[in-house]
Amino acid sequence: MHYETYIFARMRKIILILLTAHISLSVNAQVNVKDSLLRAPMIIPNIGVHLPTGDLSKRFGPFYSVGASYLHKTKKNWLFGADAHFLFSSDVKDTSMLKIVTTTDGFIIGSDGTLYDVRYQMRGMQGIARFGKLFPVIGPNKNSGIYATMGVGFMQHKIRFDYERNADLPPISKDYMKGYDRLTNGIAISPSFGYVHLSNSRLLNFFISVDYTAAFTKNRRSWNFDLKAADPTQRFDGHATFRLGWIIPFYEKKPDEFYFY
Repeated sequence: MHYETYIFARMRKIILILLTAHISLSVNAQVNVKDSLLRAPMIIPNIGVHLPTGDLSKRFGPFYSVGASYLHKTKKNWLFGADAHFLFSSDVKDTSMLKIVTTTDGFIIGSDGTLYDVRYQMRGMQGIARFGKLFPVIGPNKNSGIYATMGVGFMQHKIRFDYERNADLPPISKDYMKGYDRLTNGIAISPSFGYVHLSNSRLLNFFISVDYTAAFTKNRRSWNFDLKAADPTQRFDGHATFRLGWIIPFYEKKPDEFYFY
């Protein structure tokens, strides 16, 4: 099973479980979303499309992400939380690192003498802690509207070499692959602007956002075989993101009312 297929399958299963729990809780909820400002912890499965900038654009083309966010909205519409995403793509621009172990046509000779094709994949992850504010200037109620957050966190990416499963390729075996994969990570900052929609029915809840991540990274491998050296160069890995997600809010229930006669 391909990595992307596995990730989407896992995400679909998680989303279905969360949606089932959300619908069950929504049926029993007693809050009035339409007329009240509410405290609302929110789990947000989401997907994103990313356009790289800076040094990242020299290594990768557009890439994608799947993941989830947690946001806590206070009764005064302050927001805080965190998000975590897997990054992936097959659009790798820089494939020069394997030139010293490939033929002129880009194949690697296996231990059995067969020529094997190598596919280059982008893999990565990003985690951001966020704080911001929701402004209820549009939307169906006071809990919906435009929001802005600022985030600080961590970004990492590397190149994965994909080839026939049973192939034995000594030059990029597990022991040597780290010398070519350009593992890179560092601190990231990420402003985000978007729209949160929490419906009066409590069932149609979503968000859209535009983010920009500025990551200050370095190659973390102590030795790169093709460069015959470490690479201490400071990098700027930026990317703009359009993100779409389904919000699963967990509203407080009103306390039970008791009448005494």
